Amino acid sequence: MAARYDADPSAADWRRFGRLPGFTNCKPKYRKADGLFPFVRLRSHTGQQYPIAKAFQREITKLYEAREQEQEARRLQSSLSPHRGQRLSNLSLERFRTSTKYQDRPAAADIAFCVAAYANGMTENRIERALEDDYLSRDPSTSKRAAYIRRTMEKARRWAER
Repeated sequence: MAARYDADPSAADWRRFGRLPGFTNCKPKYRKADGLFPFVRLRSHTGQQYPIAKAFQREITKLYEAREQEQEARRLQSSLSPHRGQRLSNLSLERFRTSTKYQDRPAAADIAFCVAAYANGMTENRIERALEDDYLSRDPSTSKRAAYIRRTMEKARRWAER
């Protein structure tokens, strides 16, 4: 982008991310005695917008929309895959709960299972039944159980729809 927009290339590498007013200047030489860094200040500006800002915004919007369409096409294609049933048969709550990634975090494993289940087209009844059959709490309250399952499935549904 620096080359494209005739900016300073020495200020455009990955280490310079966030060097805008309102961010902090994290150079070691600017570290304060309390360990914090000072905020970057905007000392002057012309008040004029970058001349090709609208064109840039249109371009990145088109790129974003194209990427979203590609991802949606891949999701649709995978949903029509002949191997779909096989993927669902390998999906189990137990595999998520025993994964080292979710060790000591069974609620996170439940949400991850639900996200994967939604993404792979598992029915809500089947997801709910899996959570019901292996409910985490020892509390016998059916209303608390139902509320936990409903909350977990709702969070997962929102994640899967992203």
